[in-house]
Amino acid sequence: MAGKGRHLSYVRDIENYCVRKGMSYEIALTKNPLHASALAQKASQDFSFVIAVGGDGTVNEVAQGLTGTNAALGVLPMGSGNDFAHQLGFTSYVKKNLEILLRAKLHRIDLCKINNERLMCNGFGVGFDGEVAAHVREYTKFVSGFPAYFMSVLRTLPTYQFKSAQVILDDTHTLISKILLVAVCNGTTYGGGFKVAPSAKFDDGVLTICLVKKTSKLYALRKLPLFMKGAHVHLPEVETYTAKKVEISVTPASVSQIDGEVLPLQKSFRLDILPQALSVIIA
Repeated sequence: MAGKGRHLSYVRDIENYCVRKGMSYEIALTKNPLHASALAQKASQDFSFVIAVGGDGTVNEVAQGLTGTNAALGVLPMGSGNDFAHQLGFTSYVKKNLEILLRAKLHRIDLCKINNERLMCNGFGVGFDGEVAAHVREYTKFVSGFPAYFMSVLRTLPTYQFKSAQVILDDTHTLISKILLVAVCNGTTYGGGFKVAPSAKFDDGVLTICLVKKTSKLYALRKLPLFMKGAHVHLPEVETYTAKKVEISVTPASVSQIDGEVLPLQKSFRLDILPQALSVIIA
């Protein structure tokens, strides 16, 4: 389903590349949500590298299957956003990306566990960006990447209902506010290129929190370009923090997103950093 399914045509190209390079390989197609996690866990028993071919959601599922194994994660970005892969140095060109994968330069990164269940590789958001993620598939039929997310932002903002939130950082620092959104990031960008947490790093052992307080919707729309460049962090309505553990309570219950995948309505979330949890291929 990644990239509206149009990238299935690349399967033969990938196979031909593997054959030319004399690699031992196996190609597996997912059949349903979370199937990639099971496939990755099984593959980790026989292969040193497991490559997620798809978008951030596919990467997330494969990472869940590989955590705690000796296999490394590689990415062949073919989804709508590809934020995680681009931050690792992958490009929009399949041949170039295959060459990066073949070099297999490895780096260990942190992950995040949410509600002691789901893993997050890149970014989590509750509030406005959760609702944007819920609507974005209405537009990926026609466009992908940043344009799809931008159209979803414009569609979501007029009807968005602000939330009341309590955010506790490392059991010590409590924030209470009416919010537009709370984002907890491992990487710098999500949503097809919105630079939500420009100071975040995959390997610094902490999560970066971006809290955007309630403001007028017209003001939020006018300041939207700042989110594309990461300059929003200087706005008075925006607060940024770092922590190893984050607890979030929202009222009313809100949809949220993990690496672009939408979770159902919930009121509370706990996020814990997992330092150096996964080995990944980087450019």
